[in-house]
Amino acid sequence: MRRIWVILTAAGLLAVAGCGSSLTRETQQDFNPGRAAFEAGRWQEAVDGFTRFLAAHPSSPARGEVYYYRGLAEVRLSRRAEALADFQRATRAAAPPPIPAYAQVAAGNLHFEEGRDWDAVRAYSGVLGDPPDGVPLDRLVLRLAISLQQVGRWSTADRYLAYVIENFSGTPAAAEARRRYRAGAFTVQTGAYTSSEGAQREASRLRTAGFAPQIGVTQQQARRLHTVRVGRARTYAEALSLAQRVSKAGFSALVVP
Repeated sequence: MRRIWVILTAAGLLAVAGCGSSLTRETQQDFNPGRAAFEAGRWQEAVDGFTRFLAAHPSSPARGEVYYYRGLAEVRLSRRAEALADFQRATRAAAPPPIPAYAQVAAGNLHFEEGRDWDAVRAYSGVLGDPPDGVPLDRLVLRLAISLQQVGRWSTADRYLAYVIENFSGTPAAAEARRRYRAGAFTVQTGAYTSSEGAQREASRLRTAGFAPQIGVTQQQARRLHTVRVGRARTYAEALSLAQRVSKAGFSALVVP
């Protein structure tokens, strides 16, 4: 049985399957120093150990697993470009399951966190047919839906959001999915007020600056808030451009679906 280590990225979306099925007795011995450092959180030492393994065993069937673990250690060292390259190597190296799927999710996480939404969509979509154990599916599907929204694929995103709402009720992912479901566009929020008077004052300032504000009402936990928002944008990039204009005019600017 594979051992499971839980290793968190910046947004905490990975479980790590224990390595061993493709290691011989000889290669296991060379793998152990990197693994021990990895388990202890000594990330640079882990990278060095895995790099030595790869140099010593250029044709080992365990290379895919080692690339994957080295990538995880590089994430913790904030070497994201190197980590992405290792995750991509792991998916191509014919490693035993579930390593290729984990590597693909890890690559998707980096794409998602750095705003490469189409790449994130491709990576996450590639594992949904047979998602590996240990990956929190609610958060993975939510991230896929968010990336789809950010590239303007709202109806497709809604199908994934509905899946999260229906299958993971009561989770933070489902709460966020409900907030985003059927949004249809991004807008720029400049403020949220407990009183309608505060929202009206903000809207008046925006109109004076040449914007066309909309006032809405939302519920956040036990509080009823009056929101002031400007514009509608189909993609996140368009919304960011509007947010920059709003910010330059002296207002707070938060892009929301």
